[in-house]
Amino acid sequence: MTALVWRERDDATAVLTTADGRLLADYSWSSEKNHPFFSHVRPLQHDGVLTNTAPWDHRWHHGLWWSWKFLNGILFWEDHPDYGNGNGALGRSWVTGHDVTVDDSGVRIDETLDWRPDRSDEALLTEVRSIRIHTALDGIDAWALDWDSTWTAQAPVELTVTPYPEHWWGGYAGLNYRAARSMSEEEQILASGGRSGRSAVHAETGVWAALLGNIDGAGTDEPKLPAYGGAALLVHPDNGPTPLYVFSAADEFGFLATAPLMHEGRQLAEGETLRLRHRVVVLGHDADHDILDRLSRAYVGEEPENT
Repeated sequence: MTALVWRERDDATAVLTTADGRLLADYSWSSEKNHPFFSHVRPLQHDGVLTNTAPWDHRWHHGLWWSWKFLNGILFWEDHPDYGNGNGALGRSWVTGHDVTVDDSGVRIDETLDWRPDRSDEALLTEVRSIRIHTALDGIDAWALDWDSTWTAQAPVELTVTPYPEHWWGGYAGLNYRAARSMSEEEQILASGGRSGRSAVHAETGVWAALLGNIDGAGTDEPKLPAYGGAALLVHPDNGPTPLYVFSAADEFGFLATAPLMHEGRQLAEGETLRLRHRVVVLGHDADHDILDRLSRAYVGEEPENT
């Protein structure tokens, strides 16, 4: 396994590196943004950045992050007051507790969050979140983030999204990956069930999906052999059937997400909990369906990852 190093700064940000100092990601849990997020995500193989943070088209896209869309009609997705259903009301996930453990197995971030409107001191949801960052992927040269969140409703809460297919672009809310623009070249969109391409993946359920493409800034400077990479999102089976949301970098912009509310909203009674688990695998090379199927099976313990 590759040893990982975590260094925190005074402004509620941190940097993740390998033991020899190679940058892998930045992390922010600062209240200056509407949600915690990972940015400048890099693979183990090269220095190319796989994420896009605060792009001109959607400045509330934060690389790799979780966001609901609407809680009781309050907008939690965008992060500036030009939005908010015309009433100016926005919500955010406030980090109320943050602790990090680093050992030989990797890095573990434990956080508590209040999901509440910015005009209220009362949370609609409280969240207990654990993100375990590791390289325990035998046979695969990659690193991963095991994302485990449990939300508890502090009042009756309705979780909804912009309706799909009434709005062709609707349905998003979940674990989100905004891809680097360079990935429009040699782009691959893959998903469980042997599927390839946006039309075969978008709005369909799956246990994993991946977005891959060419990467700038890797340091190799070889046009005939460009750096490659991307991210795969793996869904834990206990989550239940989970729709996948994907935009093509070649057509518009690269975006991959789980979308648990895409076809149906969810209501939580006061005190009711919702737990969702995922694994994000950060790849710096090509990966086919067989590799990603194997990673998915290993995530849920069905077989060793080096078989």
